[in-house]
Amino acid sequence: MHVSLAEALEVRGGPLQEEEIWAVLNQSAESLQELFRKVSLADPAALGFIISPWSLLLLPSGSVSFTDENISNQDLRAFTAPEVLQNQSLSSLSDVEKIHIYSLGMTLYWGADHEVPQSQPIKLGDHLNSILLGMCEDVIYARVSVRTVLDACSAHIRNSNCAPSFSYVKHLVKLVLGNLSGVFPKPSLLSLLLTLLPSVYRKSMLVSLPDFPKTQTLLVFLLFWI
Repeated sequence: MHVSLAEALEVRGGPLQEEEIWAVLNQSAESLQELFRKVSLADPAALGFIISPWSLLLLPSGSVSFTDENISNQDLRAFTAPEVLQNQSLSSLSDVEKIHIYSLGMTLYWGADHEVPQSQPIKLGDHLNSILLGMCEDVIYARVSVRTVLDACSAHIRNSNCAPSFSYVKHLVKLVLGNLSGVFPKPSLLSLLLTLLPSVYRKSMLVSLPDFPKTQTLLVFLLFWI
């Protein structure tokens, strides 16, 4: 089970906070680094996704993954690196890495700006904003690498009192999954009431339902809440 970044912020109705951006950035960069350890240019399907608010997946474990499924109806041009839009040929894994870095940076800018009124500026610290700008450079060779991003995240973690990155991701997941589970918060109501009733009385009450319309109505009412 997973939650997209777009889903989490839709439930919140507001932007990512700065520490959340650092956390998603760190976890995403770690996932990208691990991915590039495992794949090569000979396996384009594994690298063919475009990171966006709909394809960046937050996992209950606190990690991040990426997908290209179920996002065909989204306009991803704002998250697509210029060299991809211009159909430039890619000669190395480093080039592909920079494509994903661009998309990740634009995705996090989107998260920082989500539901923020146009009259209000995005509130980002200088260090974070500098990293994101470096990720979103139009020229591929000027763009920062995954290693540079991870080093910046490590420095931020060392120099701040923030919680571990995975804990912020877990919280974002709970915004959605906690909300979904909260749609049905009352299944325990009837079981709790029946548990509190003495066993003998509980049996007699259920057996006598046809003879006691009011009791039957009450039980049906409780069942409605399950």
